[in-house]
Amino acid sequence: MSVDSSSDSWTDDLYALGRRAAAVQQAGLGDRASFVRSRQLLPQGAWRGPRDAAESWVEEDDLPGIGGWDAARAAGVDLLVGGRAAGVHRAAVAGGARSLWRFPFRSGEPVDARRDRVQALRALIAAGLAPWGLLPAPEGEPEGLDTLRVVAVCRLAFPEIPHVVSDVTTLGPRLAQMALGFGADELRAPIVSERALRLGDNARNPAMTRKEAAILIRGAGLVPCERVAARGDGDGRAAASAMILEEVTP
Repeated sequence: MSVDSSSDSWTDDLYALGRRAAAVQQAGLGDRASFVRSRQLLPQGAWRGPRDAAESWVEEDDLPGIGGWDAARAAGVDLLVGGRAAGVHRAAVAGGARSLWRFPFRSGEPVDARRDRVQALRALIAAGLAPWGLLPAPEGEPEGLDTLRVVAVCRLAFPEIPHVVSDVTTLGPRLAQMALGFGADELRAPIVSERALRLGDNARNPAMTRKEAAILIRGAGLVPCERVAARGDGDGRAAASAMILEEVTP
């Protein structure tokens, strides 16, 4: 399935577009949306996040300071996040890890620039790039309706990419929640056991508890699930990249 060539999803009615994207999301994944407790490998080799996280990830731009992808993988990373080095992402997937590919956009940019970006990513996919997920990534302050359009187009334009991820850190919790109604199926945020109130200097803290993540997903009309590591009898590293969904009950 692909975007209908008889219409232009960058200029179609937004809410009709959202309904199409949500229908595609539900056809593939049902009425579920997910979150995951994760930790990040930093350039200095230290980890940020809980030791018992289900997912370990690294930024593509941090790989040089770590010693490259092989070193990150040996340290336990199972998710590569970025959007420039397609060869590294292909190698990560070939080695049993997953790729989360950023789709950058800026509010007010020309529509033709977005069309070109879609075509460039389609060419990379044709050449063997196989992301696990697509991460709409605003450059600058995201504008609400424009962001929802980008999320919907990402879902419709790339049906071969299993997941569209809504980033609480860049979008904020409310816009990230709204994106779940426009084709996104995972909330990406630091999941913590408890957090301080979002007041003063902490007002833009993207961290949330498991309960808060579940409430946001449930508020979008979807069933909240937590991605957890599958329990297997493999070599450990391969098992770390295998994830299952566990429904979060109220």
